[in-house]
Amino acid sequence: MNNQPSICDVQNPTALDAMCQTLADAPALFIDTEFHRETTYWPQFALMQISARDGDGVVHCYLIDPLALEDLAPLWKLLTNPEQTKVFHAGSQDLEIIYRLCGKLPLPLFDTQVAAALLGLGQQIGFGALVQQLTGVTLGKGSTFSDWMQRPLTKTQRQYAADDVLHLMPVYAHLHEQLQARGRLDWLDDEQRVLTDPGKYETDLATVFWRTKGCNRLKPKQLAILRSLAAWREQAAQQRNIPRRRMIGDEPMLELARQTELDMAALTSIRGISGGLVKRFGKELLAAWQQGNATPKEEWPRVQRSPSHSAGSAIRAELLDSLVQLKADELDISSSILAKKSELAALASWGGGKSDTPPELALLSGWRRRLIGEELLQMLAGKLLLKIDPETKLPVILPV
Repeated sequence: MNNQPSICDVQNPTALDAMCQTLADAPALFIDTEFHRETTYWPQFALMQISARDGDGVVHCYLIDPLALEDLAPLWKLLTNPEQTKVFHAGSQDLEIIYRLCGKLPLPLFDTQVAAALLGLGQQIGFGALVQQLTGVTLGKGSTFSDWMQRPLTKTQRQYAADDVLHLMPVYAHLHEQLQARGRLDWLDDEQRVLTDPGKYETDLATVFWRTKGCNRLKPKQLAILRSLAAWREQAAQQRNIPRRRMIGDEPMLELARQTELDMAALTSIRGISGGLVKRFGKELLAAWQQGNATPKEEWPRVQRSPSHSAGSAIRAELLDSLVQLKADELDISSSILAKKSELAALASWGGGKSDTPPELALLSGWRRRLIGEELLQMLAGKLLLKIDPETKLPVILPV
C-alpha cells in the first residue's frame, strides 16, 4: 500500500484517549488482534490493531498494547459505538476476546471472509489470498507465528500487524460495493447472525460434552456421565486457565463414561489418567462421574441419528442438487454456500414422506429460502422440472 500512514503505538492512557477522540467520527473501524492460546484456556490478548479514516478522511493506524494498559474502558466504548461499522476478517476469535473482556460485541459488524464467500471468491479464504486477489498486493508472512507477548515488538512485527488492518480497508470497500451492487447485503446480515450472537462466545456447560471427540459412539447413559465429566473439566480448565485437554484428554473421558462402576482405585487403572491427576482431582472426578451415573433415564442425552431415508431419496437428492448447481452457476458462487449435501439429503427424504412440515434447515430460512429454498420445495411438489434446452444444450428450470 503506497503512502502508508505512520503507525502509532498506544501504550498509555493519554495515547488511548487521543486515539478514541480521533476515531470517534470514523464511519468504519478496521480491526485485528494478535493473541496466543496454545498453553491457556483463555486467549492471551497481546495486541489490537485499528485503522480508520477520521472525519476529515485522513487514514490512521494504531497498535494498542493491552499489556501496558490497565484500563481499556475507552477502547471498549469506541468499539461498541453502534454508529460505526467494525470490520474484521474471519473475526470469530477476535470477537471472542472483545466479548470476554468488555461483555459486549462490536456491532454492527462486517466480516470480509463471510462477504467474500457470498461473492464467489472462495469459502473461508485467507486474508493474504483475498488481498492478493482484490488488490494485487502480496502480504508478508514473516511474523505469522512470532511471539506477540514479547516487548518491545520488532519493526517487522509492527509492520505486519499494521498491514493487516490497512489492507483491510480497500478489501472492505470492494466487497461492500459488490455486495450492494449485486443485492446481497442482506445475505451478509443473515450469514453473520451466528457471529453476532453472544451465545457463541459463552460456554454452555450442559452441552459442552458434544465437543468431546468420539462422543457419538457412546450409549445414552454413558453420554449422561460424559456430560457431567465434561462440565467439570470445562470449569476446572477455566479456573486454572489451562487447555481443557491438559486437565484430562478426550479418550480418558470416554473411557470413564463407559465404566459401569468407579472408585478411586479404578481411576488409576485408566490409561491417560496419571497418578498426579488422581491425587489432585480424583475426588472431584469421582463426584462428577457419580452425578452423571445417577441421572434419571428420561434425562439421558441421545445422539441424533440421521433419519431413515424414504424410497427414492437418493434420486430426489440428485435432482435437488442439480437445481442448486444451476442456481450457483447463475450466481457465480459455490453451491455448498447455497445448500449442504446433508441438507439436500434431509429435504429429499422428507419429500418422500407424509409430513406436511419440512425440516428446519438453513436452506429453508433467510436469503437461502428466498433464493433457492422455495424452488426446491416446488420441485418436490412436482411444480418445477429440469429440461435440456434443445438449442443451448443446457439444463433449464421450467414451471409445470
